[in-house]
Amino acid sequence: MRGLSYVLIILGLCWLVIAGYDEYRGVTTRPLTLGGRRHNSAYLYRIRVSRAQQPELFHRFNGTRWLYGSLALAGGCILLLVAKTQEAQNK
Repeated sequence: MRGLSYVLIILGLCWLVIAGYDEYRGVTTRPLTLGGRRHNSAYLYRIRVSRAQQPELFHRFNGTRWLYGSLALAGGCILLLVAKTQEAQNK
């Protein structure tokens, strides 16, 4: 469980860094959804959205990245806390 928590923490940090870099650049792409690609919306995965041209779409796409990163980071921290408390109880 400790290994999974470290993977989630690293993944969450990477997603947050990517989201921050996209905010800095002002350009983002649509993030992958948890359900995967659908046949009728696969073209949306390749479009680039600029903050200057489409601010609402940019903030929606980048907000999804912030959410995924935050959830992965929080989940990893919670799993790490659970693993550490279990190890402390076993000693």
